[in-house]
Amino acid sequence: MAKLLLIQAHPKTNQFSYSLEVAKHFMNTYQQEHPTDTITVRDVFTDEVPPINDLTLDAWLKVKKADTHTLSSEQQHLIDKHDTWLEEFINHDKYVFVNPMYNHFIPAEMKQYIDLVSVARKTFKYTENGLVGLLKGKKSLHIQAAGGYYQPDIKVDLGSQYLNDTMLRFGVTPIESIYIEGMSETPEKATDILNAAISKATTLAATF
Repeated sequence: MAKLLLIQAHPKTNQFSYSLEVAKHFMNTYQQEHPTDTITVRDVFTDEVPPINDLTLDAWLKVKKADTHTLSSEQQHLIDKHDTWLEEFINHDKYVFVNPMYNHFIPAEMKQYIDLVSVARKTFKYTENGLVGLLKGKKSLHIQAAGGYYQPDIKVDLGSQYLNDTMLRFGVTPIESIYIEGMSETPEKATDILNAAISKATTLAATF
């Protein structure tokens, strides 16, 4: 039995969402094909990702110096929340990231989440031979929608490049992707683009 973590970064407006629609089909098929797996959903727009700010940095410094007795109640709550989210990420086997492209990048809320789980000696470590990922044996999928065409030019799609590099840094492979692109640039093809992405999602879900 495996554990899948869905990290969703979408504002859920009243408008139709291509990324959420494809993710829905993926998850429906995944549940059918992997009935004993457990699924956790993190909506980084509504779940209030713990911030990394001056309060956080001061708290981490106190923890590093074994000076935890000086932590304020607010700092202790923040540290506990950080630890909970980080351990949740580490304790899952599969990751599915779902987002629209924002200005050639992932939404700020997803970037904040990545910062939260990018922790030395937890998801990666430094060695004399370079950086080593600590999450080997896990896999990830990135579902992203964009109105224009960007793939496979990673110099334009900075968000997917960043997310892929992060997964590699953690030792997570394979890295799968479903890019839903061109609906605004070629609206007459929007239905075909969506259907092709759904077909890929349902096929991938069976073996993911």
